[in-house]
Amino acid sequence: MPRLVLTLCCAFLIAATAGAQDKSKQDRPKLDLRGDRFRGLTYEELTPAQKVITDRALAGRGPIGIFNITLRSPELSDAMRGIAGGRGALSTRQNELAILLTGRYWTTQFEFAVHHRAATQAGLSDQTINAIVEGKRPPALLPDEAPVYNFLTELLNTKQVSDATFQAAKDAVGEKGIVDLIGLSGFYQTVSLMMNVDRYPLTSAQKAELQPLAKPLPFTPGTAKDASAQPKSAGSLRGDRFKPLTPEEMTPPQKALMDQVVSGKLEGGTGGPLNVLLRSPELGEGILRYGAYERFHTPLAAKLNELTALIAIRNWSAQFPWYAHHRAATQAGMSEAIVTAIGEGKRPTGLQPDEQAVYNFCAELLRTTQMSDATFNAAKAQLGERGVVEVMGIIGYYQTVAMLLNTDRYPLPEGVAPELKPLANPIP
Repeated sequence: MPRLVLTLCCAFLIAATAGAQDKSKQDRPKLDLRGDRFRGLTYEELTPAQKVITDRALAGRGPIGIFNITLRSPELSDAMRGIAGGRGALSTRQNELAILLTGRYWTTQFEFAVHHRAATQAGLSDQTINAIVEGKRPPALLPDEAPVYNFLTELLNTKQVSDATFQAAKDAVGEKGIVDLIGLSGFYQTVSLMMNVDRYPLTSAQKAELQPLAKPLPFTPGTAKDASAQPKSAGSLRGDRFKPLTPEEMTPPQKALMDQVVSGKLEGGTGGPLNVLLRSPELGEGILRYGAYERFHTPLAAKLNELTALIAIRNWSAQFPWYAHHRAATQAGMSEAIVTAIGEGKRPTGLQPDEQAVYNFCAELLRTTQMSDATFNAAKAQLGERGVVEVMGIIGYYQTVAMLLNTDRYPLPEGVAPELKPLANPIP
């Protein structure tokens, strides 16, 4: 081949290869993921499982919020789809009020800054938003805002809801609205705790609005009854404030959700929060999928899974989940002495290094809503980044379950005595 032709062919191949490489770079998605303790991941370093989750996010709303954190566990990220609540029963203004109250409770700067703007656009008054920022009761809540404010502030502060507060919320938004409200607050509690652990950074256009406060959500105490004081009942679907539904009473969406559970397509059985979640079937499906992952598929060691669940449940003094997980914890290898200490609100002794790291992580986060470097680094050293994310996912799930069951005053099985006493500081 003549030298000139050979040279031209080589130049063409080099140009074509360079062009293909440039096109490949152009086609590669550019992620703008941010974080502090969990650094922002790039698309090039993602695993195949992470890329599946990321590609789906890019085709939808985008990888926003806690996506960079939960991406450490793509299976958890997938399981958390559909758990935010707020599906039609609540107005956008009520939704944003609930999110602001949850963000204020956890003092989560980024989430509050984002939803401050969204709340204003939804019609929440500056006076109300500023009062929440300052940790004061808003003086001019609208008639449809006051029941939402009263319900969430009482539930977050006392872990229970009085009859009067429950009835006022039911009159305002209905049973579905209450369940959607709990789902929304439960989701944003999970978002908040993850962002606080990460120390998720504000953008250059945002400013920190929230000062740390001992009591960030003022409320008027009601006469909430502990779930253990309620009559016991039996049956596959049980409840107190949320009457157990019969097949004849169920709507087609409720029957469809029930069929998924009974057939095994949604793992977890018919106990626990199912009767409450049937009031909002779409949300119910999301939370049950989330729960199935946390109960059966998380890669965290079983004893650490149960330890995390017990701490979150004890923090909420949720009687039925404690009854269920007391046995599960001992079956997973946790000593009865450790379970008893947590139940009595005492710091357990004799913890193994990985158990100690999990206990300290959960206790500090639930006591203070924040996370020190020493506690975070100890947990990361024992569990790795993914393990820390798994622990946060478990806390978020069981907080939501506790909110649902405490609101319902879900009854214990016949003959079972309550184990948990209300404590001002349940997690030392």
